[in-house]
Amino acid sequence: MQKLFKSTKGLLFLLISFCLFLWMIRISLTKSLFFGFLIWNLFLAYIPYFISSIIKEKMQNSSTFKLIIALFVWLIFLPNAPYIITDFIHLHHAKANLVWLDIFILFAFSSTGILLSILSLTDVYKLIKQKWNLQYANYFSISATFLCGFGIYLGRFLRFNSWDVFTNPLLILKKSFLSINDPKTWFITISFGSFLYLLFSLFKSVENISLEKQKH
Repeated sequence: MQKLFKSTKGLLFLLISFCLFLWMIRISLTKSLFFGFLIWNLFLAYIPYFISSIIKEKMQNSSTFKLIIALFVWLIFLPNAPYIITDFIHLHHAKANLVWLDIFILFAFSSTGILLSILSLTDVYKLIKQKWNLQYANYFSISATFLCGFGIYLGRFLRFNSWDVFTNPLLILKKSFLSINDPKTWFITISFGSFLYLLFSLFKSVENISLEKQKH
C-alpha cells in the first residue's frame, strides 16, 4: 500500500478506484446503471495519459517522425480527459434526494479527468523541452490546451469521437469550418482552453518551486 501512495500511477489507481466505488454506491442506492457512461468516459480520459507515459518512457530516443506521429495521436485523444467536466449536463436526471451524491460523483470523475489531462500534458511538455527547446514546449502546451477546448466542443455539441478523425476526417473538417460562426464554439474553446492552460501553468509552477527547494 505504501508503494501506491509513493507513485503517481499508484495514486491515480487509488483515485480511479475511489470513483468506481462511488459509482457502485449509487448503484446500490438507486438500482440504476445510468451513470455507467462515466466509466467509459473515465477510460477514455486515461488513454492520453497512457499514451504520454509510453512516449515518456519508451520514445525519448525515437526519430522525430515517430515522435510527431505519437504526439499527434496523443493530441487527438487528449480532449477526452477534461471532457468529463461536461457530464454535469446529466445532473438533471438525479433524484431529488440524491442530488448531493450525484454532484459528488460527477465532481470526482471530472476532477480525475482534469488531473489526467494536466499530468499527461506535463509529461509531453517536459519531453518537448528536452527533445527540442523551452520555446517549442511553451508554444505546444498553449496550442494543445486550446485545441483541447475545441475538441471538447466537437465532442459535446457536435457529438464527434476521437476516432472520427481517422474514420471521417472530411466531415469533421466541414463541421468545424461551419461552426466558426457559432459564438458557442469560441466560448467553449477559449474558456476551456484558458482553464486548462491556467491549471497546467499552476501545476508547473508548483513543481518548479518544489524542485528549487530540493536543490537547497
